[in-house]
Amino acid sequence: MRYYSTQRPVGPGTFPTGYKVEEIHNFDRRTFCEEISREAWGYIDFAESIPDDIARQYELTGGKNYD
Repeated sequence: MRYYSTQRPVGPGTFPTGYKVEEIHNFDRRTFCEEISREAWGYIDFAESIPDDIARQYELTGGKNYD
């Protein structure tokens, strides 16, 4: 599951631990992402979705399941 970071680039402390991370990608600058209809600094792909309350806590916006 892909989650976009709309408040800051993805780095240590900006996403929850304990969930399998498959990929982290930061853009060179905030970029409009059609999938979420807003700008983001980058995204993180987790093997599975994370709980909504955890995503909100880290200010991550869920995208579509990329499987």
